[in-house]
Amino acid sequence: RVVLCGASSWAQGWHLPQLRRNPSVELVAIVDPAMVTWSKYNLDMKPTKELAEMYQVPVFEDFAEFLRSGLVEATDGAIISSTHTTHGSLGLQAADANLHIFMEKPMTTNALEARKLHAAAAVLKSHGKVFMVNHSANFTKQALKAREYVRDGRIGEIEHVTCYMIREREFFEDPSNRLWVSSSEASIGNGFAWGQTCHTLAWVYMVTGLRPKSVFCKMVCSAQTGADIFTSAIIDCTNGASITCQGLAGLPGGNSVGSALKKGRLIENKIFGSKGCLFYSGDDAEPSSGQLEVLCHDGFNESVPDFHFEN
Repeated sequence: RVVLCGASSWAQGWHLPQLRRNPSVELVAIVDPAMVTWSKYNLDMKPTKELAEMYQVPVFEDFAEFLRSGLVEATDGAIISSTHTTHGSLGLQAADANLHIFMEKPMTTNALEARKLHAAAAVLKSHGKVFMVNHSANFTKQALKAREYVRDGRIGEIEHVTCYMIREREFFEDPSNRLWVSSSEASIGNGFAWGQTCHTLAWVYMVTGLRPKSVFCKMVCSAQTGADIFTSAIIDCTNGASITCQGLAGLPGGNSVGSALKKGRLIENKIFGSKGCLFYSGDDAEPSSGQLEVLCHDGFNESVPDFHFEN
């Protein structure tokens, strides 16, 4: 029994249809303060009133109103797919209500909120509850196989990682794409770093098991919107390994619905260890563009076909 917080494009395009298809799930309510939400990805966003009729559930304007309604007693978990900067506050309210939480990325846009959510997740775990962040690239066959190679010691001790994601510039230079390019009180800046680079870093940390110790960052921001469009980070890890990570909004063309020039994101992940290396790169709109490869100094070579990331 699930409450959906945020009637966003991701919610309307993925979560709501999948919840309805799943015979083990009951949608209890939808929470969203806007009568109609806007998306650069989806030009056919439904008003919340129409969603209520489609899914036969009540709609609440804020989560506190839902909690006061008494429906929380008949709810097991919350899916949080609202505006990025609201993830933290909604997550903390859901944790206080002792609900399972499935949260869209980024978990938060604020370091203090991140620490509070981390503490709340530990309390939920002690109650047998789950707190998950939806980094879907981490659950592909190739990602799980990559983690298996690393855990089995196939490439030895991890010494260095290099990774990047490249996508179109236009997405971050459209002022109407406000929720992706405008700052708010809950965030420092807005743009590629926490909107997209979180995908790449989540994959790297899951596969390698590395833990960051310190980081040096540099960003270049758009003159049109102020959003960061080029980001670089050098991360020092607790085992002595280093990670170089880049986010690059430099491709031409658009990625909105109906764009004739729509392209996938170009992604590269390369992991180097004492016994070999692991490569996983490609265009996430074209599975045949890449594969998972392991190349070892003892002559062991193996590959898993196709590239599936966030596509």
